[in-house]
Amino acid sequence: MKLNIKEIKYIRQSLEHRLIYYKSKPQYSQYADELKPIVKKFKDLEGLKGKSLTEINKEGGIWN
Repeated sequence: MKLNIKEIKYIRQSLEHRLIYYKSKPQYSQYADELKPIVKKFKDLEGLKGKSLTEINKEGGIWN
């Protein structure tokens, strides 16, 4: 299965939002720990060099 950059970006953003939610709930901390390596893998695929979604948005988005 091949994914284009837009699909990779969408999946990464969805996973990051889910990770933020899991971090805010102590009972879901196990799921947050499991999601971290997956999010990192999608960041590597997208080529963002480990930047989080909030860091990118603070810098003005990915097009700057």
